Amino acid sequence: MKVILFAAPFGQGGQMHIHCRRYLRLMQLAGCKVTLIEHGGARSLPIPGVDQRNYPRRLRRLDGLLTTQALSFLHKRRLEPLLRSVAADLCHVQWMDERVLDVSLAGGRPLIATAWGSDLNVPAQAAPDDRARQRIGAALRELDLLIVDADDSAATANVLAGTRVPAVTLPIGIDTQLFHPELAKERARWRQQWQIEPDARVFLSARQLGAVYRPGEIIAAFAAMPAAARERSYLIMRTFGHSVGTSLSALRQQTEALGIAARVRWVGGMPYEQQPGLFVAADFSVNFPHMDAFPVTFLESLACGVPVLTNRLKAYESNGAEPYLAFTSEDSVAALSATMATALANVDALRTQAARGREHVVRNFDERVSAARLKEIYDQVLLRHSAGNR
Repeated sequence: MKVILFAAPFGQGGQMHIHCRRYLRLMQLAGCKVTLIEHGGARSLPIPGVDQRNYPRRLRRLDGLLTTQALSFLHKRRLEPLLRSVAADLCHVQWMDERVLDVSLAGGRPLIATAWGSDLNVPAQAAPDDRARQRIGAALRELDLLIVDADDSAATANVLAGTRVPAVTLPIGIDTQLFHPELAKERARWRQQWQIEPDARVFLSARQLGAVYRPGEIIAAFAAMPAAARERSYLIMRTFGHSVGTSLSALRQQTEALGIAARVRWVGGMPYEQQPGLFVAADFSVNFPHMDAFPVTFLESLACGVPVLTNRLKAYESNGAEPYLAFTSEDSVAALSATMATALANVDALRTQAARGREHVVRNFDERVSAARLKEIYDQVLLRHSAGNR
């Protein structure tokens, strides 16, 4: 099966986003022959077995100057030669945006897209007459299938499209042979590097730096714990990502003002293969966004046997993960702080819960399981498309 994978239009340092790299691996595990179309002139290092090309520049500066029909015709003319030269069996777009409309107009069929969360949640908060929201709705109506990682994302897509969008739920699988708990050397090495005592308790904020993930509130919750709890604990804050709506300097100043700077460690981007060491160096993973889909960090944390402390969002009711997550009593800094403090007194119970969570992740969301499911999804879409063209 030949598949065109349209990578999301952003990534760390201009490189392909880790979610796209994961999807590319799933496609290869599923036995697909992949042509990767990267965005904005970026080009990843050569990937064995993958035909790598670039997406034609979208000329966004023209969006406000040309009519929708003229702009659509322009994008159609620019994409058609690329699609003809690849002659793929299907097209798969990562991240819902205008490229879905472009590919559809250029004849890229059958057409699948994967929504990551914010690409649906953000426009859903806009007014119905918002142009960006309307474009996403139009793009959703063009799909043969939408892949989401949480059930409520499919419901959000239906609202945006104004009709039922064909959808399936498939979280991005992870390599549970890479992410596992038996990494004592990595735990010791990372703690030594960060100057954290072996017997200290460590909270990890594993999501990227951005206002939607409320890093300032996580810092405030850590600071609000009783002094005795803070004095035997550390907080690791991730600093990778786009820093949308927040800044690293402001967060550092916050830790200084709260008097906890000495108990906070800042960790930037790192190779994917080193991520398991980051998780096992912690005792708890802390999650506190104000909106979300289903985070792959849940799967990674649980696969490493690390308990997840989180607020409760509708998306987290998906994929059978609820029994393995430790929820706050309400969506507030005070409740998160209380949950973090309580966790220190219930380490063994939370680790047992996380161990059961690992079993669930290995059984349902190992990348090999997800790849097999992706192959089934592709086959079903191709079968329906073939039947519709008879």
